[in-house]
Amino acid sequence: MIGFGDSVIRLIIALILGGIVGYERQAQSKAAGLRTHVLVSLGSCLCMLVSINIAMDNYFLYGLTNSDPERIAAQVITGVGFLGAGTIMANPKERSVRGLTTAASIWAVAAIGLVVGAGYLAVATVATGLVFVVLRLFVRLDDFLRRTSLKKYNFHIVMRNTAEQSRRLGDYFKEQNLSVLSFQSLTEDDTKRYIELEIILTSSDSVPMEDIMSGLLALHGIVEARWQCI
Repeated sequence: MIGFGDSVIRLIIALILGGIVGYERQAQSKAAGLRTHVLVSLGSCLCMLVSINIAMDNYFLYGLTNSDPERIAAQVITGVGFLGAGTIMANPKERSVRGLTTAASIWAVAAIGLVVGAGYLAVATVATGLVFVVLRLFVRLDDFLRRTSLKKYNFHIVMRNTAEQSRRLGDYFKEQNLSVLSFQSLTEDDTKRYIELEIILTSSDSVPMEDIMSGLLALHGIVEARWQCI
């Protein structure tokens, strides 16, 4: 049976390790920050401690051998999955999903709390360090891979020189899942009726350029448009 002193030590360690991960999320202004990760880690550790002690009590006090200390731990992982889902925000219009990393960090902190509660303190410490490294350093690698995987397109457009036309063009590119990387006006006189633009757009997916060009040329105010992949 895990005594009171050992239980307190494990709870404090779970608090510290969960706080390390929570601090990183808090520094990034994520939905789930320091307090959330600390509470998840503490709660998971406590569930593991109770699960082990109940199983040992049933064996030593009542002679029951069918107690399973892993049952509560398994339910913790399932419950934390629902908690992590609350941090995920999907935007179908922009074809983006946010909060997956924070949800994964909550799940990882729950696992760390369970490991601490089971008494594998060294393993939990190493796991916390690895999680922190992934959250803090791998973000740069993630950004690099995302940039290298983006497809770039150079658009040459002649259109009416009005603010409404610019908004209409921007909305169209957004609807087609294209992001503006750079924007340059080739017309020296901004008072002219028509303006010539060179726009570099990016996309993480392959886009049907023939359909995009057809829709672009069909926009009111677009006089000329051509593109090339770069």
